[in-house]
Amino acid sequence: MITIDGGTGVILHNGIEIASDKMHDQWVVEADETITSAVVTSWSRSSLAYGAAYLTGMSHSSGIFTFPKTGIYRIDYKLNYYRNDNRRYVGAVAKLSTDSGGSYADLTRSYTSIHEDSSNAHGTSFASAHVDVQNTSTYKLRFEVAADSSVVLYGANDDMRTTVMFNRIANT
Repeated sequence: MITIDGGTGVILHNGIEIASDKMHDQWVVEADETITSAVVTSWSRSSLAYGAAYLTGMSHSSGIFTFPKTGIYRIDYKLNYYRNDNRRYVGAVAKLSTDSGGSYADLTRSYTSIHEDSSNAHGTSFASAHVDVQNTSTYKLRFEVAADSSVVLYGANDDMRTTVMFNRIANT
């Protein structure tokens, strides 16, 4: 039986939520940037027609993202980079704070390496995770590059190279 909870407006089927608010938001790095091990701060909301926020999107300031609403989010971080020499490791790292940015812990990380055999060797690291955001004022998220020495973040404003996507998939 399908019901609507009178207090919350949540749609239920036999007591199980089936229609939570959804959200999709996509951010990109729009220009190349040399970086070693640091927080990526040059995010901008995608200006591509298919990359715009759906419903209420994330907020961003100086590399720190805040969530618009509590719930379960899927986070996908794609780090594209290049360099004209070898890198033993380059990693995409997502870090989460539950105390308003007082401290951050690893949420997910993914590493790869590049071996230069032409003028510029390119690589991609992809990190994905789910986050149960229980308080929008205290949960913060940032994305980092972890590398043994500098790489160039591969950015562009005409396609999706270095990106982060946020999808709210369920209520908490």
